[in-house]
Amino acid sequence: MTTRRVFLSAIMGLAGLLGAYQPASAADDLLKMPWDKVVEAAKAEGQATFYAWWGEEFWRTAAKDFEAKYGIKVDVVTGDRTATIGKVVSEAPSAEGSIDALLIGGVELKSLLDAKALYGPLVGVIPGSDKLDPALSKEQEGYATNGYLVPVYRNQTGFVYDPEKVPAPPQTWAEFTAWLDANPAQFAFNDPSKGGSGQAFVQAAIVNILGDQDKYASDTEMKEEKVADWGKVWEWFNANEDKFTITASNNDSIDRVNQGEVLMAAAWDDDTAVSLSKGTLFKRAKLYVPALGMPGGGDSLGIPANAKHKAAAMLFIAYLIEPEVQKKLNATIGSYLARVDVSGENALIPEDQRQKNGRPWLPGAYKGYFIQQFVSEVLQK
Repeated sequence: MTTRRVFLSAIMGLAGLLGAYQPASAADDLLKMPWDKVVEAAKAEGQATFYAWWGEEFWRTAAKDFEAKYGIKVDVVTGDRTATIGKVVSEAPSAEGSIDALLIGGVELKSLLDAKALYGPLVGVIPGSDKLDPALSKEQEGYATNGYLVPVYRNQTGFVYDPEKVPAPPQTWAEFTAWLDANPAQFAFNDPSKGGSGQAFVQAAIVNILGDQDKYASDTEMKEEKVADWGKVWEWFNANEDKFTITASNNDSIDRVNQGEVLMAAAWDDDTAVSLSKGTLFKRAKLYVPALGMPGGGDSLGIPANAKHKAAAMLFIAYLIEPEVQKKLNATIGSYLARVDVSGENALIPEDQRQKNGRPWLPGAYKGYFIQQFVSEVLQK
């Protein structure tokens, strides 16, 4: 063997030994190492950047409390949800992104999943994640998330009403339509292109008029044959247009109830809780989820696959799902706890009613389509 071949052989052998004994990447290690080691790594990183689109008061307070507990500074950035998710997706090919953790909601999350832009899976690794709502831990906006997204709060749509004027609110779809006949223009829901509670009511109409919600489950793309009969729903809305009050936003619907303009409206539980706490909705108002079913779900936390401070992001997420922090979240912004083993003070909807009458959202492709169709086939007719 020549000297050159011996030298090359030695180099290749050394490389093989190094390859055999090198540990996995630091990012992979975080998902496998004991939690106390993750905490040590987080403290060594010393910082993280967290993006959200609302609830700034809570996130900033939580960040300050987290820094006091761990000595890790979290910069909270509040911006547009769609733009933030778009930023993560656009940065995905880069070795290092500018966001360490983010609040995730809306149908836009599909773009994160499609781009494989998330780090994980986190559920089952982060302490306390086994205590989170099991359905939301597996699926959000109709898309399987496979543990890459950690639920941080739940929200649920229902009907907010004045119990003095509606002593026996309707439960079934038949009861609801009979109530509409007897109380024209006294039910409000917002333009579904302007807010989720309006989307929730439109979905409830689709499911109750046509039936078989399960046929849409897990579809990542809309299938034309499954929406071929949706014209019947738009016909129903148009035939009953004088029986509804269509509003400009989620909060506008609640305001109409507060002003006595309508007796009942589709609404979010967190929006209702905030309105009650601020005094912009009369204290006797009630919110319930009727037996006809209204969708709910929640939002989650995620870490970009190329986040610079993954350990700090994991620790901050773990902090945000601690029982006492979850209670503070509920008290501050009204959204209900993602944990199912503790209760918050703003529990407008009993847990059993939430579980029994709450429905999952249709997959995002269908939601986007019915919003567009409602605008063109109902609002613009």
